[in-house]
Amino acid sequence: METESNYWLIWLIYIAAAVLFLGIFWRITRLQGWPWLRFSLRGLMLALIFTPWYANIEGSNLAPALMVVALDAITVGMSAAPRALVPLLLALVAAEVLATILYFAVRRKRKTLNTES
Repeated sequence: METESNYWLIWLIYIAAAVLFLGIFWRITRLQGWPWLRFSLRGLMLALIFTPWYANIEGSNLAPALMVVALDAITVGMSAAPRALVPLLLALVAAEVLATILYFAVRRKRKTLNTES
């Protein structure tokens, strides 16, 4: 029971720190004149920080995939890193596709608002 409450407490601390970091990153990436880059960087950072994966092979506990890749590479070796690297890369590709779709949707909406005015 204690380990389960620690598990959720650690996730809560991680999410709070990630939200704080993303708030700072969001303000830094307010690039004027580069809207697609802004969408892209923000999407990649969201996927990089919030993609979960299983902490060990036979366990059911999740951890941030970036941490799993790093710790697998350090402790087990580079041969174990792809276990969490594959879902992380898929999440990054999905974030990039979604960011591009959102960019074009926002761009289209702004064009229609400008032509109506």
